[in-house]
Amino acid sequence: AQKYGFGGQWTKELDLEVIAGKNTPSKVNIEDARTFYPVGPPYLATVGDMYAIAVKWAEFVPAVHKQYPYLLAEMFAFCIAAAHLELKHQIVDSLMVSNTGMGGGEGWPMVDNITEDKEESLCKFASDPDHSKYPVPSVIHYCQRYAIGDWFFGKRKMVKNFFECESPLMEFPPMDIIETKDYKKIFNDVKKDLKKHVARREGFMVCGILSALNDAGRFFKEHSCPWVEQTSIEQSTNLNKPN
Repeated sequence: AQKYGFGGQWTKELDLEVIAGKNTPSKVNIEDARTFYPVGPPYLATVGDMYAIAVKWAEFVPAVHKQYPYLLAEMFAFCIAAAHLELKHQIVDSLMVSNTGMGGGEGWPMVDNITEDKEESLCKFASDPDHSKYPVPSVIHYCQRYAIGDWFFGKRKMVKNFFECESPLMEFPPMDIIETKDYKKIFNDVKKDLKKHVARREGFMVCGILSALNDAGRFFKEHSCPWVEQTSIEQSTNLNKPN
């Protein structure tokens, strides 16, 4: 499973006996908690193991949330379920990218390897990755805000009616956006200069996410909207511009 950066926090924040019962095997030491259980999507497991985890996961989530009603409660419940069943994870740090400022623990070295001398448009590659050419993480975990130049994506700013026949697709940046912009400017905030490797990571996320959204939007429209005359395939939705 992919490594996430919360370590053994769940062993300190929660009364595990209240959640999982007296003498639960989930009461692991902090070293084991950090080594085998700080995981999140994507997961790889046998059907039997994942089913067993899912049953306990669903059972433990309400009690975890009662003690810890915050972001990560459901992820802590997964860790507790796996530890309770003594199903240790082999942790991998190259399956996902999320935080462009990370020094380690995510798959950024694979993206950083795609330098300008290898690929003239990183945005183009991010929009349609060829893993046989340059392997990159298969999962974008977009829990941050991402911006390159005047282009921006933030999930909490995403339009709520995107998956409607009449709604336009996402406006897409120029294919040379990553190679030509070394800053980000979100809404009316001041322009912020970016280090080159951070700019390339931010651009990779913006281009990858916008492309995936448009692919999903087109699929939806092709299968759900053929009879709707006002169906829009215009690419004009831009989260960094006023509505």
